[in-house]
Amino acid sequence: MLPTHTPTFKSYCEPAVERAEWWRTLAGFLLIAGLYGAIFAGLGWMTLKIGEAIELGFGYRLLFEVVTFSSKRAVLIGLFSVVLILPALWLVMRFLHKRPFSTLLSPHRKIHWKAYFLPALLLVVLYMVVEIPWIIRGDTRQQLSLSEWLPWMVPALILLFLQTATEELVFRGYLMQQLAARFHSRWVWMVIPSLLFGAIHYAPQQYGENTWLVMAAAALTGFVLADITARFGNLSIAMGLHFGNNLIAIFVVSSPGYMSALSLFLDSSNVKDIDATRLSLLLSMGLTLSAYLIYLLVMRARR
Repeated sequence: MLPTHTPTFKSYCEPAVERAEWWRTLAGFLLIAGLYGAIFAGLGWMTLKIGEAIELGFGYRLLFEVVTFSSKRAVLIGLFSVVLILPALWLVMRFLHKRPFSTLLSPHRKIHWKAYFLPALLLVVLYMVVEIPWIIRGDTRQQLSLSEWLPWMVPALILLFLQTATEELVFRGYLMQQLAARFHSRWVWMVIPSLLFGAIHYAPQQYGENTWLVMAAAALTGFVLADITARFGNLSIAMGLHFGNNLIAIFVVSSPGYMSALSLFLDSSNVKDIDATRLSLLLSMGLTLSAYLIYLLVMRARR
């Protein structure tokens, strides 16, 4: 059964109630998107100018790397680009909604680290249990040696934490809180953020005919994370699952091509291969759900 306004979820959404008008939420989301776009464009322009000042053509080569995620540094820059949303979100929270940024996290205004790390660890373990037979069979090959891979992991993990946290703060934090404070129906405050989360994964140049499948899988993942947030009344578990999923998909086992330059292993699939991508997405969703269900059972057993 889908969650509704439970006491914990009501407590989570309480800070949004005072300024929950639909126009204010719409304006806030558009401002976040617009401010992020302006910051991103400004940094892109600076990168181009500085790169061209260093060496003719270097700025354009760097921009091409970032757009195609075709190098190790481009993957990190791509993660950092998502983090640029945070200042825009802070400004909207501070001046449009006049409430603390930390109210997006939980009623206690902080991350519950145990609730963050346990689901993330469960998901990583489940992924590796499934992937190890593929690695042994040779369907998944090692792309980087540990000596090549490990030095990148300190900045990579920091940026991954910030990237996944940013997306959760916007979709399961800001949008979900604001909509739930205004509309009682879960089909509004669960579905709309999930569909928008799916929409940001629109990338036909990378995914080809699989683009709509990828968007649908992202929207379904968003729906699961919304369910988790509603049941527990904070973002920590959703943030942890999101981190664990992206950790595996970007830095441990990737499909060749899109954002795969920093992956330790590469599988034998192609992101534009419909059948292979469908199987990969179904596996990812199944493991995410499994990690969540195991976590629920663990928490219930502790009560």
